[in-house]
Amino acid sequence: MRMEDEQTLRPQAPVIAGGVADISGDIEWTEDDIIRLHGHLLEKSLHDLFDLRVSAATRADILEWMLSPKDRSNAFSYLACCRLFGINPEEIQERVLERYRQRHTH
Repeated sequence: MRMEDEQTLRPQAPVIAGGVADISGDIEWTEDDIIRLHGHLLEKSLHDLFDLRVSAATRADILEWMLSPKDRSNAFSYLACCRLFGINPEEIQERVLERYRQRHTH
């Protein structure tokens, strides 16, 4: 997500007893946390692709993420997110790109 899109999404640092909470320590991630993060990334990316409030640059980044080659797959790639949830990445990609073309070429 681009900086201009994040400005309204940044939470303020939690305040504890008049000071700012220290969140610099190690954070433990559970397997469920990581799965939820994958799901959120996939859902938010697909949502933002069609949200006209999101910058064109961010939408381009999302398309690039979705279209990245299979050999460039990593832990949080589009392919990895789809596979984790048993989703056919090519089918979703085809439907999303068709809808995107219809919406943004007229």
